[in-house]
This record gives sequence, C-alpha cells and structure tokens, in this order.
Amino acid sequence: MKRKILGALAAVALMASAGHAAAQSKEPLKLPFPYIFSGPLIEFGERVWNEGLLPGVAKVNAAGGIHGRPLEFYKVDVRFPETAPWISEFRRLCADQNIPIIFGVGATKSLLAIYEETGKCKIPVFNPSSGGHWPHKDFADWIFRYQPMPADVMPTLLQKAKDDLGIKNVALTFTLDDEFAVNNANVSRRVIKEMGLNLVTEQSFKTKETNFASQVAAIRAAKPDAVVMHHQPGDAGTLLLQLRERGVEAPVITDTIVGGADFWKLSKGGAKGSIGFSLYNVDDPRPAVQEWVALWRKNTGKAEAAPDGFVTAYYDGVQVLAHVLNNAKDLSRAAIRESFLTVKGMDTISGTIEWDGVGDVRRPAPILVQVGDNGKLRQWK
Repeated sequence: MKRKILGALAAVALMASAGHAAAQSKEPLKLPFPYIFSGPLIEFGERVWNEGLLPGVAKVNAAGGIHGRPLEFYKVDVRFPETAPWISEFRRLCADQNIPIIFGVGATKSLLAIYEETGKCKIPVFNPSSGGHWPHKDFADWIFRYQPMPADVMPTLLQKAKDDLGIKNVALTFTLDDEFAVNNANVSRRVIKEMGLNLVTEQSFKTKETNFASQVAAIRAAKPDAVVMHHQPGDAGTLLLQLRERGVEAPVITDTIVGGADFWKLSKGGAKGSIGFSLYNVDDPRPAVQEWVALWRKNTGKAEAAPDGFVTAYYDGVQVLAHVLNNAKDLSRAAIRESFLTVKGMDTISGTIEWDGVGDVRRPAPILVQVGDNGKLRQWK
C-alpha cells in the first residue's frame, strides 16, 4: 500500500511538473520592435506595424510560434531621424539579457548609429528594411540585413535602362543629411561614370524640406533622359510631384524606395512608371507571393492595390526570424547568431535566400520592378 501511495504521489508530482512545463512553454516570447513611431514618418511606422508585422506574427503563431511559445512584439521608438536618443534606448535594450535579439530598427541611418554599440554588447540585430550601401568594412559581427543592395543591383538596373530606354544624360538627386541617400548616391555616381553616361546635374536637399523649386529648375534646364533619385520614400514622392508639375517627364530610376507607399501617395500617382528594385513583385506567380498579396488585400480592403516593399519586408522578415529562432539550439544571443549563418536556400516571398556570413542576405538575382497602377510593384521586363 505504501508503495502504491508513493507511486501515486510521484505520478501526481510528475503530472504537475509536466503541466507547469506546458504552461511555461505557452508564455509568450516578448521581443522589442524598435521602429519609427514618432516624428515625420510615424504613419510609415504604424503601417509597417499593422499591415506587415502583425499579420506576420499571426502566421508564425498559427504555425506553432517559437518553440511552442506565442511570439509577441512591443513598440520601441527609434526617434528617427534623430540618433542620440535612439542610441541610449538601444543601450538599455542591450543591457537586458532577457532580450535575445533586436528585430526592426528601420532606416540605415538608425542602424549605422548603433553599429559600434552592437559589437560591444554582442546582440544579433536583424533589420529587414535597411537598404543603404554599407560604409564600414564589417557588420560589427552581429548585424544581419535583408534588402537587396545598391552596389549589387544599380549596375544591372542602369545598364538595362541604358539599353532599353536609351538614356545618355542623367540627373542625380539625394538627401544631404540621410546616410541611406548619401551612400546610395555615391554608388550611383560611380556606376554612372563607369557606364559612360553623362551626369548633367546633381541636386540635393535636407530632410523636412518641401519646396524644391530651385532643384526642379536646375533639372529642367539640364534636360536629362532620366532622373536617378536617392531619398526616403516621402521626400522622393514630393520631389517627383514637383518635377511633373513643372513639366519634367524624364523617367525616374531609384532604389528600394520605389516600393514605398509614400513614394506613390505623395507623388499623387506621378510615380507610375518609375523603376527600381525590390524584394518582391506582384506578378510573381509563386504561392508565397500570391497568398501574401491576397491576405494584405483582405486585411486592408484594398482589392485593386498591393502591399508596398517595406510592409512586405516585415511580413516576410518575421517568417525568417521565426525560422532562425526555431532552428537555434537555444535562445541565447550567440546561438541565434549562429542560426542565421545556417540559413541556406530558404524559400521566401523575396525568393531563395541565404547568409554566407554576417551582413547582407544573398539572393540569386535582383528583382527589378516598375510602379504600375495604384502603386503596384510590377516586374520590369
């Protein structure tokens, strides 16, 4: 009898322990999501949160979450375009050892601001939307990016524009106080020279400027065959609208911002026909792409439009993040870093991806796009 009682007590204890473990496993994995939640681009940040991140999280959790735990994010403001407050915030996040990874950050300017801090505190940073040419010799050994890069794509893009559109004379515009724009303009300037194109004028301005009369007048006088733009999406849209209003009809060539909803919105449709590169196009017949477009349309009620490139980057990026976390041997920072380096041939909305080292993701070929009706990113054939 004593043995039976002891056995029953042991069974009860075992069941209680198992029940506690199960309950523990269902506690959410809560991660910070540092992004643009104040300032002039707050609407951009809220759109990424609502249209891209949250649907991505819902899909991850429907598939079992992270090691059986629901994934959750909470907002942290990066204070873009400021950097000093964001650096202080990042240090605070880094000091919390319960935070295994930083996912988000956003603009290249904000990512460059924490470059040194990331190396010091040794935390993996996964940024799906930084699309600026990287000026440092490394990625602090912990930074992973997801966007296609201008140094890889601009030679292909400009060569195709030269061949298909017959461009010879090019105007270049960029934002003076944004590292994303300045670094990408440096790439384009070099490629333009190497291709033997004529750079007929360079025009620049600072973030938050809204009247581009002098820049537009200079571009109009130069009579370029194409305008190569490197700005945040809203600034590019505003500039393009003023170009079109003043009779400049030259095609626009740009980078990943071609897929920004603000580029379309603030140009008042003038962005139609602009070309650039993205991590997806709406014409891609693969199920992952078409299912995402259908889900976005259902969620937003915009049946005639399609998700922009940055919203897509975060929906797609959450799936990649879940893959990395679920394949890490544990949720330590070092294990997560190593798990990124095992991603090989993963099929995503943006195609097949892999990391061959810390830094930028690799894809087989660039995805060239042209803005169509309602801002849709169509394949540029």
